[in-house]
Amino acid sequence: FLEEHPDITINYSSKRSSAEMLSAIQSEGGRPVTDVAIMDSAVSDSGNEQGLFEKITEADVPNLSKVKDEFQHDDGFGPLVGLDAVGLLYDTETFSEAPTSWEVLWDDAYAGQVQVVAPPSGLGLNLTAITATMLGEDYTESIDEAVAKLAELAPNVQSWAPNPDEYQSIITGQTVLGLGQNARGQYYSDDSDGKLGIAFPEEGTVYQRNAINLSAEAPNPEAAKTFIDYALSDEAQAAFAEALFYAPSTDVELPPEVSERIVQTDGSMEIIDLDPTWLGQVSGEWTDRWKREIIGG
Repeated sequence: FLEEHPDITINYSSKRSSAEMLSAIQSEGGRPVTDVAIMDSAVSDSGNEQGLFEKITEADVPNLSKVKDEFQHDDGFGPLVGLDAVGLLYDTETFSEAPTSWEVLWDDAYAGQVQVVAPPSGLGLNLTAITATMLGEDYTESIDEAVAKLAELAPNVQSWAPNPDEYQSIITGQTVLGLGQNARGQYYSDDSDGKLGIAFPEEGTVYQRNAINLSAEAPNPEAAKTFIDYALSDEAQAAFAEALFYAPSTDVELPPEVSERIVQTDGSMEIIDLDPTWLGQVSGEWTDRWKREIIGG
């Protein structure tokens, strides 16, 4: 990008979470210094409602036309730039083949060897929806059955906390099962010479969606639009997948060795349609039930 646009300077700032990123943008007040922000779409939707981000059109960003319809924003705000999903983490020395069901987390053979990061972490919230779906329960109406099932998981869980994180816990031999984001899991799988494995169980998983957003009253609006357009180009979308294991939001063609390691977006994988905006509305209630009935029960 910089070779093609030598007149544009990029100042990159990273945050630990999307929520922290949004908070930083809010703190800029009426004098924004951020031009473009990539964050979880549930968090960016909150920013959209607060007037922190601008709508984007194909006139400004021609490559917006490459984004699949289902990954466009319904109201015209920033589209998805990449997708990830929750996967089952496992120790490849314990499991010669990847587990095919989330039910393995409840197997008595692995008592005290499972790590689950509890809510308010998105991992625990997503596991709630996954568990409800496994049981045939409509989590938008009730999670009573899911909570009861997750309470049965407690004896197997060594830690509900992210310390050490769910990836290192398996790599260092403290646990043999957990759940985490696929993209990060793929990175740690390579970093551990294959000690860590990650799978998508047959019952389904949940997308983690990353949107690219144009700041309202961005100090460098034209450069920002140029960068967003590049991020949606075939070159950049393929680079996201190859380097970071994020699935493209476009139809860019990927090499088989890359495609097989990212979440599939072509309908071949069972995806639980968990609305991130709706989840944000119930996350407090779900977190309270975890504390009372699962962790404390």
